[in-house]
Amino acid sequence: MFDRFTEKARRSIFFARYEASTYGSGYIETEHLLLGLLREDRALFMQLGIGSTEAFRQKVDARLQPAKESISTSVDMPLSHECKRALGYAAQDAEALGHITIEPAHLLLGLLHDEKCGVAELLRQNGIQYRAFREMVGKMTPDVWRMIPRMKVASEAAQPEPEPPEPLAPSLRALAIRLSGLVTGAQPRLEALSDSDGDVRLKRKDWTRKEAMGHLIDWGITYHEWIARALTEPKLTAAGYPRDEWVAAQHYGTDAWKDLVEFWVRLNRALLRVLAHIPEEKLAVSCRVGIEDPTTLAKLIDRYVDHCEDLVAQVLVRS
Repeated sequence: MFDRFTEKARRSIFFARYEASTYGSGYIETEHLLLGLLREDRALFMQLGIGSTEAFRQKVDARLQPAKESISTSVDMPLSHECKRALGYAAQDAEALGHITIEPAHLLLGLLHDEKCGVAELLRQNGIQYRAFREMVGKMTPDVWRMIPRMKVASEAAQPEPEPPEPLAPSLRALAIRLSGLVTGAQPRLEALSDSDGDVRLKRKDWTRKEAMGHLIDWGITYHEWIARALTEPKLTAAGYPRDEWVAAQHYGTDAWKDLVEFWVRLNRALLRVLAHIPEEKLAVSCRVGIEDPTTLAKLIDRYVDHCEDLVAQVLVRS
C-alpha cells in the first residue's frame, strides 16, 4: 500500500501512529494523521497561512476524546476506515495529477477530498479548500518526478534499463536499479544547470540547490560508513541521520555546482559497487538510528534511496 509514499509521507504516518498511541486510541484516526502531518511538514501548513501551528494543533486536539492510558508503540494499530479512505483519496488525487510518488501534501489533499471527514471541515474553517489546494499541489509537485520514477519512463524505450554491477543479493536488486536509474537519469539534467542555477533556493526547503546537493553528499558519506559497519559488526547503532545544520557549517553554498554534482554522482556510483557485494544474509542485520525502532539493513538502504529520490526531484524543479 505504501510503495509510492515518499520518506516524508511515511514519516507522517509514523507520527500519526505515535499520536494515536499517546491518546490511547485503538485506531489511527484522521485527526492523528493530521497531527502527524503537522509534525512532519510544518512548512506546508505555514505556507497555507493557518497562523500559529501550535494554535492549530490545539484545535485538532479539541476534536479528540480525552486521552486514555497510552499504548505501547510495539502494539499493532490499524488505520480507521475513515483514515484508509483518506489515504485512498490521496493516491487517487496523486494519480489524477500525474504524480508518481505520494507526498505529505497529497495526504492532506486526501483528508480534504472526503467531505464527510471531520478534519476536512476543520481545514475548511481555517481557509484550506479542496479545489484551491488541489491546484496548488498540482503546481508545487514537480513534473520531474515523471523523469525519475520507480518505474520505467517513456525515454527508457530507446535505452536499456540501467543495470547495477553484479553479483547482487536478489532482494537488493530492485533497490540498486532504482538508485542506478536515479543517478543515470538525474546526472545530465543536473549537469545542464549553471552555477547560478545552483544558487536558486528550493521551493520546499530552505536550501539552495548547492546546499541540497551538499546534504545529499552528507547522506551518501554517512551511508557508506553505516553499510561498512553493518557488514563488519553484529549490529549497527548510529546517533542519528546527517543533520540539516551541517550544510551551512560546511559552506556547500560556496562550492562550484559542477563539483558538487560530480562528487554526488561518483559517491553513488561507489555506493552501488558496495551494494553489489552485500551478501543476502547481511541485509537482515539490525540497524538502529537515533531513537527510531531497530530496522534491517535492507530497509535502511531503502530509506536512503527514498530520500535521494525526494530531494533530487526538488533540486530539478524548474525555478
